[in-house]
Amino acid sequence: MRLTDLLQLTNDLSNQTNLYLTIGQKTIPLAKVKISSSECLLFPGKKSLTKGKLINLVKNIHGRSIPIFIYNQKERIAVYGIQILPDQNGVRLT
Repeated sequence: MRLTDLLQLTNDLSNQTNLYLTIGQKTIPLAKVKISSSECLLFPGKKSLTKGKLINLVKNIHGRSIPIFIYNQKERIAVYGIQILPDQNGVRLT
């Protein structure tokens, strides 16, 4: 999945929507985003970023068509989809 795909898929959701990552069989909050010219790395943590904070981080980036990876203990995991969690006001990237 590319960063532009994620932004388009979550376009209709509230800016207060929490973002989570799927690592193994666990759902962990997305806490940090690191962007380079060739990729977007998502890092797990204790407190979840919201969709609004993510948009603020990437709004001025021109090359948003970069692939997204989850970075967990030196392992890069490709993101291939999302699951909307309406009961948790969240989105889980898988």
